[in-house]
Amino acid sequence: MAGSSLVAATTFSIFTIMTRLFIISILLLLCATVPINLVAQTSPKKNNSVRINGQFRYADFKIKRGQLGKIKIGMTVREAEQKFSGLTRKTDEAGNFGFDGGGPAYLYYSGKKVVLGLIPKMDTDTIMCIIAADKRLYTTNRLNPNSSVKDLLKKYPRMKVYWDEMNGWEFFQDHKNNWNFVFMTDEKSRIGSYPDLNVPSRPERTTAKTDWITIL
Repeated sequence: MAGSSLVAATTFSIFTIMTRLFIISILLLLCATVPINLVAQTSPKKNNSVRINGQFRYADFKIKRGQLGKIKIGMTVREAEQKFSGLTRKTDEAGNFGFDGGGPAYLYYSGKKVVLGLIPKMDTDTIMCIIAADKRLYTTNRLNPNSSVKDLLKKYPRMKVYWDEMNGWEFFQDHKNNWNFVFMTDEKSRIGSYPDLNVPSRPERTTAKTDWITIL
């Protein structure tokens, strides 16, 4: 009789221990997975990509004042993405395009080539500028993100370039349309001369080509 009681007590103890271990393992599993899922939803990795299905029609995306095709300054990124298809979105940093503050830049690729970018205001989803990067995107006066300084001089005979010392590049501003033509030059390939950094220069090297157009 005593032996039966001992067996029963031992069996009960083992069952109790196993139950507690099972409960603890479930709790540990929940604690481990919830934060990971939350981070994945709220903090996308820099190079994560999202495919926007369909076909991108370059001819429909004219570079205009304050807009690229139907994408307009002041829209949200979500609204803008409903205006095009056929590209893959990756997240970069706005600082790479001269906008400090640590905000994101949403770049849209065709294969390995950037076609366009959307940069929202800090801590919002509202677009403050658009990046036109593909040479198949044309302005209303038939320039593109591959036009040379020589090409620009034909449209802007009084053109002057600025040196952005902080970012290291040069740019030309079309004030009428709020476009910046950006040239990723360096000390050996400067377009202009800048004895006074606050004063723009007439172009001296006209073979340099535009790297992208910022629509403001």
